Amino acid sequence: MKKIIAFTIAALSLLAVSCNKEVAPETGKMVTKTFTVNAPDTKTELSGTKSVVWSTGDEINVIAKTSGKQYTFTLTEGAGTANAKFSGSIADTDASETEFYALYPNVAIRPEETDTKGNRWALDLGQLVIDQVVTTQEAVEAGFPTAGAFMTAVADAASGNVLSFRHGAAYLKITMAMDDIKAIHVEVSGGARLGGRPIYTMSTGATFQVNGAKNFMDFTCSGGFKNGSTYYLPVLTKQSNCGDLKLTFTRTDDTAASITTKSLTSVSLASGKIYDLGSPTVSFEPEILVDDMLIEADKAILGQAMIPFKIVNPIPGYIVGSRRDAGADWLMLHSNDYVDMGTSGNLYFYTTDANTGTEPRSATITFTYYNASDNTQIAATATMTLTQAAPGAAASHTYTFYIDNEKNVVQTQDGQAGTYFTVTGTSILDCSASGYFAVDSFTILGNTYSHAMKIDGSNNVSFTTHSSAATTIRFFAAKRQSNKDGVIKLQKGSSNIVNATMTLGTIYDSGVVNLDKGTDYKFNKSGEVGLFYIEVVETF
Repeated sequence: MKKIIAFTIAALSLLAVSCNKEVAPETGKMVTKTFTVNAPDTKTELSGTKSVVWSTGDEINVIAKTSGKQYTFTLTEGAGTANAKFSGSIADTDASETEFYALYPNVAIRPEETDTKGNRWALDLGQLVIDQVVTTQEAVEAGFPTAGAFMTAVADAASGNVLSFRHGAAYLKITMAMDDIKAIHVEVSGGARLGGRPIYTMSTGATFQVNGAKNFMDFTCSGGFKNGSTYYLPVLTKQSNCGDLKLTFTRTDDTAASITTKSLTSVSLASGKIYDLGSPTVSFEPEILVDDMLIEADKAILGQAMIPFKIVNPIPGYIVGSRRDAGADWLMLHSNDYVDMGTSGNLYFYTTDANTGTEPRSATITFTYYNASDNTQIAATATMTLTQAAPGAAASHTYTFYIDNEKNVVQTQDGQAGTYFTVTGTSILDCSASGYFAVDSFTILGNTYSHAMKIDGSNNVSFTTHSSAATTIRFFAAKRQSNKDGVIKLQKGSSNIVNATMTLGTIYDSGVVNLDKGTDYKFNKSGEVGLFYIEVVETF
């Protein structure tokens, strides 16, 4: 079959791992039967249509509903058109069957055991999960992968014994704008599922459920993805609304880089639809991410302070070095080189004395990412300014906590990675899961969050305020279930500093709350509650 271009039949063995076609007994009489077969159009969400035509050598799997036996039918007429004829040998006892199902590509499927009508069938699509081993799909230049772009049809008296195929997958369209790409990893947040083993209802073509569901798919391409070519990547459609979409591109040297897009946020993927992702590009060059920092003036910092930094696209064998301005004798860097830091690290420093002058004092720190074996091979540099406030001037630090779209706990200190909050437990609630919060996501301070930390006593978030800083907190939370209380509590010891009742589907904003110095705090709840975002500000 052709979908924009001719299908290849590669990778079909992946689909037949757990089931084999039934054939008629050797003593049975075989007869020839022919079906008229129609291929569907693929309607896009954005523009145009793509023709689907049959090719010489195409095969389909035809299943007799009553017996459940599966037969191979081969194209006999209509190559290069959407309407063709397929013929095959079938047991005479099945030839008079009044209802048949069909599947393209021609792979064996198995009846779903819980279905008593023989109408639901299980198919391993792309992300084949066998003993927890996940395989990938092979993308096709300008076309649809055979293994993932499956179609189903039903022929009965109402259809005039015609098999009219319909798509079982949705398609993500990518037009490559980069060279040397060998693999694409597609991952979505928000509870959506892109791969797995679908169980679908043959009479309607609808996906009933998905076993071994995954929120990602992996695609490779024989000879690599070609710059300027278009690829259609099939994904499942049995899911709730998508969240952010993360694309990771891997080059032939195994370096990888990612980009996140909101182009599918709140989209519920539909069978047969093409979702155009355009021509995404990523940078594979190393980069050092570090921000300026302000510290308080009233005392020397004795080796306890740190400047967080992050390496984007790290290179094996490269290390981070640091140096300060000449003349900034009040600032000492604890260590000059950081070996094998991977993607993140901390530069520790101390001051020799307090700032007793009348003005703030500053120093520029330069970070260099270079080859440990040859320091002339520099991959990236970055600078930041460390400023110590003047006596009497306020210096402030801001700490945040939230769950990102990859379901990771993220803590920042002045915009950089930090560990101010202590997290007990790992239970994370997903907005789009059934019954959770009554919404797919919450927008807080201009950012959208799809996951929250579950607060239930054993899973909580706690922190201790600075002993010499004026500290405030602002946090956002929501209740999960309408039939239970939803109360978020900020506690100092056993005392409730905040004790707020929440409404389902509405985010609770605590506003700015003043806290005591040098005091332990934690979050608790009544009912089931998710904590979305915390912001703590210290002012010296």
